[in-house]
Amino acid sequence: MDTQDALKLKKNHPNDVKIIKSVNEYSAVMLNEHSAEELHHTGLRHGPGYFYETSEKAAIEAIIKANSIQKSKNQSLAKAAVAFEITQDQLVNQSLGLVNNANIDRQIKELENYGTRYHTKSSAKRASTDLKAKWEGLAGNRSDVSVRLVNHSGSPMPSVVMTITGTEKPNEYVVLGGHLDSTSPRDQNNAPGADDNASGIATITEVARVLFSMNYKPKRTVEFMAFAAEEIGLVGSKEIARDYKNRNVNIVSYVQLDMTNYKGSTNDIFITTDSYNSTSLNNFLTRLMDHYNASGTHKITYGTSACNYGCSDHHSFAQQGYETAFPIEAKFRESNPKIHTSGDTSSNFPTANATHAAKFAKLALEYLIEVSNAGGVVNPPTGYCASNGQKTSDEYIGKVALGTINKTSTAGSGGYSDFTAETTNLSKGTSHTITVTPKWSGSTYDEGYAVWIDYNQDKDFADSGELVWSKAASKTTPVSGSFTVPASAKNGSTRMRVSMKYNKIPTACESFEYGEVEDYTVVIGGSGGGDTQAPSAPSGLASSNVAQTTLTLSWTSSTDNVGVTGYDVYKGNTVETSVSGTTANITGLTASTAYTFSVKAKDAAGNVSAASNVINVTTTGGSSDPCAGVPPYSSSETYQPGDRVTYQGSLYERTSTGWTYIGSCGALFARSSTVDLLEDDSMSFDFYPNPVTEDHIEITVNNELWKSGSVLVVDVKGNIVREIRLKNKVTQINTSKFSTGVYFLTLFNGAKSATKQMIIK
Repeated sequence: MDTQDALKLKKNHPNDVKIIKSVNEYSAVMLNEHSAEELHHTGLRHGPGYFYETSEKAAIEAIIKANSIQKSKNQSLAKAAVAFEITQDQLVNQSLGLVNNANIDRQIKELENYGTRYHTKSSAKRASTDLKAKWEGLAGNRSDVSVRLVNHSGSPMPSVVMTITGTEKPNEYVVLGGHLDSTSPRDQNNAPGADDNASGIATITEVARVLFSMNYKPKRTVEFMAFAAEEIGLVGSKEIARDYKNRNVNIVSYVQLDMTNYKGSTNDIFITTDSYNSTSLNNFLTRLMDHYNASGTHKITYGTSACNYGCSDHHSFAQQGYETAFPIEAKFRESNPKIHTSGDTSSNFPTANATHAAKFAKLALEYLIEVSNAGGVVNPPTGYCASNGQKTSDEYIGKVALGTINKTSTAGSGGYSDFTAETTNLSKGTSHTITVTPKWSGSTYDEGYAVWIDYNQDKDFADSGELVWSKAASKTTPVSGSFTVPASAKNGSTRMRVSMKYNKIPTACESFEYGEVEDYTVVIGGSGGGDTQAPSAPSGLASSNVAQTTLTLSWTSSTDNVGVTGYDVYKGNTVETSVSGTTANITGLTASTAYTFSVKAKDAAGNVSAASNVINVTTTGGSSDPCAGVPPYSSSETYQPGDRVTYQGSLYERTSTGWTYIGSCGALFARSSTVDLLEDDSMSFDFYPNPVTEDHIEITVNNELWKSGSVLVVDVKGNIVREIRLKNKVTQINTSKFSTGVYFLTLFNGAKSATKQMIIK
């Protein structure tokens, strides 16, 4: 796991966590189930946050190898990045029209109906064998297709792998994968996993169905993978990825589908941009959506988000040096809040009939067809020397701004980031200013800076004048410098390198201990040249689907002499969102409130159009009852900070330390709400002593209700002062800090409850 995560867990659980060894960014750690589950719910993370190993020796070897692989992968990327090309319009467009969201919906529900796919349960193994049979049925009798179960040493559940052998380059693999298992730590017998990750497997299955219906025969080998035991440390994918690496299997690229059907954000698809992923493959996915999904029936909008260490199965392949990407259903803070609970069911999806997941199927088809059937992957003649910072835990480049480049980023893996997909135009004879913002994780340090541009495009930064700016080491932030492109510079695209080094000015091709290097593309033009023509103003702005807190805006596209790259949507005078297409879903509004909206177009050179027509929109009226639509408290749910519940006619919000009383529910809600009592209310639990004269009480829960129950302690003002998740039939509660007075103890079993009065003297 990440060393920073290991240190935080050790601080929170000093007796449960043992850090065996740390090597740079990774640590080998021994931890129990409780601390492992906390790691999953800490920060921006979807998956377990760690790799499972069977011994201390294996864990230490793994982190040493991980550091070695990341370093070698990063150095190779600095020398020759992988590029992907779009050439298969006819086949791709044919495939997009064949996607059937109803098939995905049915498959999600089939997997959900196993009840649980937790890796140790018999139903998990049955899910694997049933999926193998389904995939075999899709392939029919094709001799170039095989489906196999892959058994694992770390789990009784097998993974499923389907292979379509390539016709021209069978030793080059293009892979689409996701995990088949599910989890619900409070009750592993009730882990439906509809979104996490029945949705991903159902999407992959529909992609395979479409390709077989087209009788698609790829030039490169295509593999579909459904992994076992992702939820306990990426067990299945880790074993397969290591096996492929040990056998020198050439995986050209890997894309992960994990959670595809919960539309929690304005945009449809979010590309995870962590340093473990491939920048070139991420850029290719966005280019695919720009090319095939900018408008019309197959329109897809996209953004970026974070995922972090051990996030999902793609990380297993990234750790072996393969190019990986992970598109997900929403921003991570806005993705499905029900995952890893019994509430992860298809009935809780915000959109019906898997229409959201169908967009991932289309992107996956675009990816597979383009990479597996085209010339697809080439090694461009970059030839530039490698340069990187070996350690980025203390400092790295946080932002670079030059012209239309305005790149904010996290630390590149191995201290290098390939941002050559980011471009800006530079005219000759004109002064240009570059701004670099350092990012420190704690203390500030003196940083030196240098920027080079390969003006004559001879694949080096060694010629006179190609060091365009440098700055001696200081703690200044941000730092800026200006330069002028000489008239002798060669027109066209070329490389720019930005480097930040601790305590000294870096050189162009060195590997230094602390800091980071980033590469960009700049386009050299004529004197005072470059695109200066703004797009035309968008027209026909209109609203639809106006609700209490949301609405949809649409408009007629703008034109531009080069090409429109996107639109800024204004709420009043403030940019509310930016989109690549001609519609925008606006969220977070207030009921019964008037708003004004307008739209401006922009192009790659940074030119911005005049504003569209301005429209006035008033959201619909909302309920005056703050409790409307808020579910009652239930002991079967795992609540996160920000979640709200109702309890005995009052509204509460979960915080990191407990529950906050918000206020009383409206009269209508209070009159219509009912409390389901536990059977034999008077006999459901007892506590002693009462009145309380000591510093604790003991609660005894009858009829085994404690196995899935919890107890709330509420004062006479309605404040929830304690919440106790029951683990035993007899539970002791410390009352030494309770003030004297009357309290109410409520035992919950699911949403049903029983309440008794407690007096503190």
